[in-house]
Amino acid sequence: MNPRIKEILSIEPFVIKALWTDGIVRSVDFGSFLQEYAEKEGSIFKKILDRNTFKQAQTDGRTIYWDGLAEMVDYDGKIIPAPLDFCPDVLFQNSTPA
Repeated sequence: MNPRIKEILSIEPFVIKALWTDGIVRSVDFGSFLQEYAEKEGSIFKKILDRNTFKQAQTDGRTIYWDGLAEMVDYDGKIIPAPLDFCPDVLFQNSTPA
């Protein structure tokens, strides 16, 4: 299993520097990583490539997420806000030591 994100250290336009559970600081360049998806019509990833929205990134000690950017259907069939997050393994594969 790859390490997980322990703490976000800095957030700059589309690059997040984070401390991982293996003790190494890595950067994830979401601008490069998401470019192909952001250009697709109706892509949810376009939302986080807004500078103000991007700055709202958070961690839960496992991955990076943006609260309330996605939607899901609850048990009653109602559409409710949900976090937009990424598999931590995907983030690890797209990270570089900082």
